[in-house]
Amino acid sequence: MVNITKISSKGQVVIPSEIRKRMNLEEGNLLIISDSDDSICMKKIELPKVKSWKEATKPFREAAKKSNFTDYDLKKLIEESRIR
Repeated sequence: MVNITKISSKGQVVIPSEIRKRMNLEEGNLLIISDSDDSICMKKIELPKVKSWKEATKPFREAAKKSNFTDYDLKKLIEESRIR
């Protein structure tokens, strides 16, 4: 599908409603914008749905257990990063 749109004085571009509907684009969606020669490409970013902080951090907690990473190690790492 080909549509014509124009750039506003603020640099804003309207994405035609047919395209927004087909791609399920809504206010607040994130897009990656890249350019190449005389073309501009926009791609919707699909962020993973995270149910909870506990679920999001589970892989890190499991890795810490496997490596015997302790609370002391964490405190030391935080102190070292603050010094830099």
